Amino acid sequence: MTKKKTERELLYEKVLGKNAPKRTLTESDISILKNNPFTNEPLSDELQRLKENSDKIKQQTQTLMDQIYSVDFDMDIDTLKQSIKDDFGSEFPIEQVSTINIVENQAELNSKFEYIENKLNTVVKKQENYISSLCRAFKRPFIMGQQLSGLNAGILITGESHTGRHSSIEQMGKLLLETNILSNSKVYTIDLLKYASKEDENNFIIDLYGAINNSQIIIFDGISSISPSYLGFIEEILVDGRLSLNKRYILNNRQLVEATTSLVKNTVSELNFKGKYLIFITTLKTNKLLNVVGSRFINTISDSLYTNKLSRDDIIEIYPPKLDSFKLRCLTNLNINISCDDSFIDYIKDQYRSENVRFLIDSFDRIYGGLSEYKLSEKITETFDVSLQYRDRELFINDEPLQKYLPKVIDNAIEEVQKELDNIVGLTTIKNYILSLQDFYAAQKLRQKEGLSTTEVSKHMIFTGNPGTGKTTIARLLAKYLKAIGVLSNGQLIEVSRNDLVGKYVGHTAPLTMQVIKSAMGGILFIDEAYSLYRGTNDSFGLECIDTLVKAMEDNREDIIVILAGYTREMQDFLESNSGLKSRFPNQIEFPDYTGQELYDIAMINAKSKGYKVADEVTAPLTDYFTRVQENDSVRSGNGRLSRNVIEEAIRYQSTRILNDSAAQIDLLTLEDFKPIIEKEA
Repeated sequence: MTKKKTERELLYEKVLGKNAPKRTLTESDISILKNNPFTNEPLSDELQRLKENSDKIKQQTQTLMDQIYSVDFDMDIDTLKQSIKDDFGSEFPIEQVSTINIVENQAELNSKFEYIENKLNTVVKKQENYISSLCRAFKRPFIMGQQLSGLNAGILITGESHTGRHSSIEQMGKLLLETNILSNSKVYTIDLLKYASKEDENNFIIDLYGAINNSQIIIFDGISSISPSYLGFIEEILVDGRLSLNKRYILNNRQLVEATTSLVKNTVSELNFKGKYLIFITTLKTNKLLNVVGSRFINTISDSLYTNKLSRDDIIEIYPPKLDSFKLRCLTNLNINISCDDSFIDYIKDQYRSENVRFLIDSFDRIYGGLSEYKLSEKITETFDVSLQYRDRELFINDEPLQKYLPKVIDNAIEEVQKELDNIVGLTTIKNYILSLQDFYAAQKLRQKEGLSTTEVSKHMIFTGNPGTGKTTIARLLAKYLKAIGVLSNGQLIEVSRNDLVGKYVGHTAPLTMQVIKSAMGGILFIDEAYSLYRGTNDSFGLECIDTLVKAMEDNREDIIVILAGYTREMQDFLESNSGLKSRFPNQIEFPDYTGQELYDIAMINAKSKGYKVADEVTAPLTDYFTRVQENDSVRSGNGRLSRNVIEEAIRYQSTRILNDSAAQIDLLTLEDFKPIIEKEA
């Protein structure tokens, strides 16, 4: 028996056709259909009743709209949201809508993104392919629609630091707002390195909430070092467009906070990322990142982009706008009007030492510091002109050398370091290796000037050997030497051990390690007894420290050198347990034990530095003593420390002797002062 169709169904069929998809009509449908020009029949009682109700709703709606338009909208949107919440409760159904503005037609969309691409290329230069790919990635949801997850896009950007990755996204946000494609220009950045353990989960959730409520474009830094605890969260966001919360959160004063009691109502159960652009930035290439995050993350990325390294010619082409910014900075802050001739290009060429714009920033900062000192020393109070000229490999400020107004550095620094190396006893092979570095880096710089490719080598090192063999001393001189030849910017040595790097509670290690790394930037981070960082697979704190260290080495390899030091056997075991770590330290230098003669020579240097002379009669017996100790147990002898201890002990014996002999020479150490030491070990 055929079921009789209702009046609504008959009306629906008449207007839309018999093959139209079937669904239950609402009052809104009826309101639309009754005004359809194809239906001229009088309304039935049912439809008449619906019409009257619709008219009544229209009248109420108009009254409400009149009230809304009479409201003083000086209040900000957050205040308005709070007012709505106060009136209707926190469960008031405000649905998050797409943040993409409607674009009238394809031609208009193409025109807008063509404008954006052209503008971006004027800001981020020499990255045309990357900028083109970036524009396509942001345009894609307007062509293909949002992803199944509801995200606009998940974009991975790889490339060297200071090649325009972050600045291009910042500018993209501004241009999308300018062209009315997006309604918000803010870019929110989340550093995943801040969340090292499960203890940081609340902060992570709160930061995510701040991101989705403040921005349509969210940058995630540090994906290559993300904790496994948070990789799952990121994958869920990419796949589902939302993050389900496994804890109870509530809104308090417009802030997301964890609920402290189970009695609260209206909790937030998930974070919605629909309509967002998620940008992941890393220095790792995709194939290497795959080993860190796995294929699931990579497969959910809609666009994978990369920035190019910059050649010297690229940098020369890029520098004019940087120079203009520098001139404006000098005029605004120092009241100095800068002019420079074509010789300044030669200055940039000679300063070139990296494949990104960081060195330009450093160079202009250096000049700015010199100009500041110039103004102070000359006591200039009004706006004045300054001419920058580069000649004879030196930059001049109004014919005065810039160097004159920079912080004083050691003159002839290379020669000073070489003298210190000459004064070190033994270690001939190691000293020759250090001095050869100058030739290597000088050759690479010549290749750069000729426009040839350069060899990128790892500068990180491993020093192995027994205690007292000169590892720390050589590391300190190496830092000074590499500073002198222009490889390092500061040249300090930061000496640490496990206690300085590994935290005492969950979530403490990564921030502590990063704090130490930052203090060593521009110099050398020297980790003594480095094998203690890894105490087996159950040592999660040590593994976290190593992971953080490796990430920092990758991100800052141009301006930090990490040296791991320790006993030979223990260091070999340490490196065998972590092959990834071993590959990052190709320069392994073994420090041999000192011979008896070398320890005697060190002892003479120690005595002289303390203001003492040593009698000739001491030479043979003291040398024999050192040789005997080294042959018996060089591991525990202390090597150079043994030599220093012997001199200090002899000085104590000499003090007693000269107090009992008024005729004794006060600055001379004799065999009598060494006999108690030598005979004790006989």
